Amino acid sequence: MNQYSPSQNQWPESFDPSADRHTRRAQRTRDLMLTTMYQLALEKDYREITVQDLLDRSGVARSTFYAHFRDKEDLLVAGYGVMGDPVVKPGTGNGRPRVVLDVCGWLFVATRTHAALTTSLMGGASREIVLAHLENLLIIQVREHLKRYGTYRGDELRGEIAVRSLVGGLLAMWLWWVRQDYCHNPAQISDHFNALMSDGVWPEM
Repeated sequence: MNQYSPSQNQWPESFDPSADRHTRRAQRTRDLMLTTMYQLALEKDYREITVQDLLDRSGVARSTFYAHFRDKEDLLVAGYGVMGDPVVKPGTGNGRPRVVLDVCGWLFVATRTHAALTTSLMGGASREIVLAHLENLLIIQVREHLKRYGTYRGDELRGEIAVRSLVGGLLAMWLWWVRQDYCHNPAQISDHFNALMSDGVWPEM
C-alpha cells in the first residue's frame, strides 16, 4: 500500500525550491555574460566593447544585466570568482613543516588555461583593472591564509610586509611570464617560487 500523502512536505523545512531555481537561473545569466565578455575581448579591444554589444551578443535584457552588474568593469572582475580558491599543501618553512598556500600554481594554471584571453585583456585598457583586482584578490587570500595558520599575529606590520612582498613578487613574475608568451610550465614556476618564498632557496651562484 502506498503510504505517500501529497500533503506531506518532501523537502527539508529550510529548503525553498523556488529560491534554488532563482539562484541557478541567476548563475546561468552571470555565466552567459562572462562568456560573452570573453568572446568579445578576443575579437576587439576592451575599450571598444559596450554594454549594448554584450546585450546584443548574449540576448540578455538590459534590466537583467544591471540586476547583476554595475557596468562592464564589474562584469570583467567577476570572472575571478569562477577560478575557485588556491589549494593548500604540506611544505616547509625555515626547515619546519608548514601548510603552504599554492597561490602561484593556482594563478599560473588558470592563466595558462585562458592564455589567449589573458593576452587580450593585458594588452589593452583593461590591463589596470585586471591588475588592481588581481592584486587585491591575492592580498586577501594570502593574508587570510597566514591568519588561519597563525603566522600573521602579534606584529601586524611584519605580517603585512610579508603579505605584500609575496604578492608583489608573484605579480611581477606573472607579468614577466605573460609578456614572455607563457614560456615556462606553471608547475615548474610554482615549485621554484614556493621554494624561494618558504625556504629562501636562491639559485646557486
